[in-house]
Formats: sequence, C-alpha cells, structure tokens
Amino acid sequence: MNKNTLYLTLKTAALAAVFGEYFSADTLRGETVAGALAFCCLFAADYLFSTLMKTKTLPIICTVIGITACIVLGAEEYFPLLLTGIFELADLLDSGGYFYGISGASALLAAMIFRPDNSTLIAAVLLCATGLFARIAVERVEYFRALSEEQREQIDALNGKISALKAHSKTLRESAALEERKRFSTRIHDKLGHGISGSIILLEGARMNLKTNPENAEKCIDLVTENLRKSVGEIRAALREERPERAAASSASLREILERFSADYGIKSEFTLDGDEERIPPTVWKCITENLTESLTNTIKHSSASKFALKIRVCNKIIRAEFSDNGRNPHGFTPGLGLEGIEERTALCGGKCLFQCGITGFAAINIFEVNL
Repeated sequence: MNKNTLYLTLKTAALAAVFGEYFSADTLRGETVAGALAFCCLFAADYLFSTLMKTKTLPIICTVIGITACIVLGAEEYFPLLLTGIFELADLLDSGGYFYGISGASALLAAMIFRPDNSTLIAAVLLCATGLFARIAVERVEYFRALSEEQREQIDALNGKISALKAHSKTLRESAALEERKRFSTRIHDKLGHGISGSIILLEGARMNLKTNPENAEKCIDLVTENLRKSVGEIRAALREERPERAAASSASLREILERFSADYGIKSEFTLDGDEERIPPTVWKCITENLTESLTNTIKHSSASKFALKIRVCNKIIRAEFSDNGRNPHGFTPGLGLEGIEERTALCGGKCLFQCGITGFAAINIFEVNL
C-alpha cells in the first residue's frame, strides 16, 4: 500500500461514517445518494491523478474541492471527511518534517471553529489516528523499499565490476603466458640458432671434403660434435632455469584453487605451509590437491561454513595436512563416498586419515611419513 491508496481508503471510510446514518431505509433520499456518488467520483479522480501523473497540482485541486464541499454542506456533519482532507492537503503541500505539527494544528483549529458533536468528533479522531499510524508504516515500508532498491543497484554494480576484473585478470594471465612463451622462444633462438646454423654449414663442408680432403672433413665433424654438445648443454641449462621449483608450483596451484573457491562461493579461505616444502614428494602433493578438491566440495554441499582453511606442516618425520571449515555440526557425521575417497587416496600414499567433527567445525587430517 502507498500513500495514495491509504488516503483513498481513509476518505472512503470517512464518507461511510458521515453518510451511514442517512442510508437507513427511512431517511434515504436522492440528494444523499447523489452527494455520496459525487464524493466517490472526486475520490476516484484524486486517486487517478495522484497515481498516473507526476504533478501534484490536480490532486491538490481535488482535495481543496473536497474540503470546500465539506464546509459548504456542513462542516459539523462532514467533520471526519474534512479532517481527512486537511491531512491529505498537508501531505501534498510537501510539509516534510512539519507535517504532524501542521496537521495537528489545522485539525484543532477546525474542531474549535466548526464544533462537531461528540460522536462525530470521536469518529474523526479515531479515523485520523488510524490513518496517521498507517501513514508512518507506509513511510517505513517505502523507505526500506528504496533502500533495498539502492542496495540491489549497488550489488549489481559490484557484480559488474567483479566480472570485469575477472575478465581483465584472465586477459592478463593469457598475455603473461604469451609473453613468457615469446621470451623463451627468443632465448632459444639467440643461444642455439647460430650454433646449429654453423654446425649445418660445417657438415656441408665436411661432406664436400670427405673424398678430396678427409682430414679437413674429420676436423669439421669434430667441430660439429662439439658445437652440438654445447647446444644440448645450453638447452638443458635453459630448461632447468625456466622450470619452476616443484614445491613452488604445487603450493601455487593450491593457492589458486582456494582463491577461485573463495571468489565463486564467497567463503573465506586460508592457506598456510610450514617447514621445508621441497621435502614433500610429488605423490603427496597430488594426494593433497585431490583431497583439497574433495574437501571443498563437501564444504559446499554439507556445511554452512563461512571459512575454510588448509594447513600443511612438514616436520622431521611426518607431513601433516589439515582441511578444516567452521561449519557447525554437533550431531556428528556419516562418512560418504567423498570422505572414503580421501581415506583411500591417503592410504595409497602410505598415510593415515583422521576426521574431527564438532561445534567448532569439521576437519580432515592427513598424516604422511617422510622418507629420509
């Protein structure tokens, strides 16, 4: 309900209160019915003008006509309708924070001037008090509706920015990958291109001198062999330099999985790694990665958690990986296919798996032995 509907309801109720005594079988007259219909038409016109038009001029005119009609026909009898019209006029004139003061003063002044009887005055006061409380409720509803629309627009704008940032991030990653490939290909060309080209020329010369000057041909072959040996060594050195450390690549992969999980589902993630990560074997890295994926899936499906944490600790003889969330589950849990898969993968790597569940959250702990 908006203010226009509220005032239409109040004026209709006031009209019913005013004309109620005239609509009995003994006192029903044609002019009474005509007056009621005229007021109803005026109310309908006021409602349509207020709803369909942005200007307040026509609704103000209709309200003034209604107030004037009440005064002309007898303000003592039409006092409930007069009082309702005064409140609506004060609202239409944009009185703002002074609405209640202006409305109250006008109502008191009208009661002192026209002096309605007690029953009419009580009906008018009750009707207007109900209208005032309803108006306050309507204003609060409109305020929260406007606030909700504003927040929805802000959320849409933020979602648009997030999508743009994701697209920009993807473009940056692709550009970085292309730039890295270009740099690596340039390095290979600069270091190996000249040596291999020279080796080809020497081989062609050796083939030409193979019959006429075998000694020179043999020297050329020796030079080619040495050049190719150096080229192979440079290739190996370049690949060794370009290849990232195994542990760094694995931990970066885990961080990427957690960051993508947080971005997609709005669940805060945390990753900590203590100890010498180079001591973690590739099989354990693979097991931790697969168990992390399964744990994240379980968190989404079976938990109302707001935070997920992966903690890896490398000790002297063991490696401990803990996957935990803060989803509360005081009634325990029943291991399903996902948790059984975590147990199987951990056992295949020679490790052990433990599960903890309580009011503080759920945790899956993997313990692997370190081969010295």
